[in-house]
Amino acid sequence: MRLSTRVTAAATAVVLAVTLSACSSDDVNVGDGAGDVAKVEPATPAASPPEDARPAGTVVPAAAGSSLAQAGSTVAVLGDDGVVRLHTAPGAADTPAPREVAATQVSALVADDDGFLIASPQQVARVAVDGTVTPVAESQGEVLSLGVAGDRILVGTADGHLRVLTRSGELQRDIHDFVRVDEILVAPASADWGDRAVVIDRAQSIVAPVDIATGERKAALRAGNGVTEGVVDSFGRVLVSNTRDGEILGFFGQPIVMRFRFPVAASPYALAWDDTQKLLWVSTTGDNVAIAFDLSTGEPRERARIATVGQVAAMSTDPSNGMLYLLSARGDGLQAVARTAVDTAR
Repeated sequence: MRLSTRVTAAATAVVLAVTLSACSSDDVNVGDGAGDVAKVEPATPAASPPEDARPAGTVVPAAAGSSLAQAGSTVAVLGDDGVVRLHTAPGAADTPAPREVAATQVSALVADDDGFLIASPQQVARVAVDGTVTPVAESQGEVLSLGVAGDRILVGTADGHLRVLTRSGELQRDIHDFVRVDEILVAPASADWGDRAVVIDRAQSIVAPVDIATGERKAALRAGNGVTEGVVDSFGRVLVSNTRDGEILGFFGQPIVMRFRFPVAASPYALAWDDTQKLLWVSTTGDNVAIAFDLSTGEPRERARIATVGQVAAMSTDPSNGMLYLLSARGDGLQAVARTAVDTAR
């Protein structure tokens, strides 16, 4: 018995040593944090006034929330209460009541093909459109953002880690080069980005390309004094809102370079790219408006303007029909605007 115990203990020690060695390998861990860098207070959007115009399209009841994502006809809304609710074809006639996902304290949400990914203090999990939750990985700390890059899951944390996981939850890379990872931008297949993703760090007001295969962070670019939200268009351009300075910025090229900065009044915040009409939508919370810009000439040109619910925190567009969805952070609802309403507003 004594010999068996020694052998078992020795084997356990070897396994533990190998595991710790693998976890601390330079092949996995990259960077020692952002270091002593210039920081700014993360920008926040202006408080919306009471609605003085009827919002365009249809507004359905929805919890006050911070983000939304779409898979097919299902729109997932992350409420401020940490609960994800699945809305089926919001804005259409006779739609069922939203379904609550059986997960609590959710802090990040992203679309993932025909479903969604969520993160909470307990786990990263996949959510099917019927609400089924399938765990993918254990706790990743305080998660601010998620991304999907092919067969990899990207996790951004409040303490500046960008973690690269396999679909089965195995850690491939832990890139610790930021103050915080507020948003992870991944290009669509139509843009040839390779293994690159772009991180938005609000505490540094930067956009930073990262090679997720090697962990190498490319040169970061300052994005004004208060970058907040970002989106990648179908051409691979990185488009962000500089809320504090009242402008939108465009970055593209390899390496990326700032190509335009365009003033937008009334606190620009949430963004969405409409691939069907090739328009960039920008919400302005200071006046409850969303503006569509044409970027075909390289400089933004206004093409449409619609009234919105108050305090728009997130937007998305349906690539199949051009429907625009807008989520209120103060509980005014989920707004669905059909392409026909947008065409009328031009």
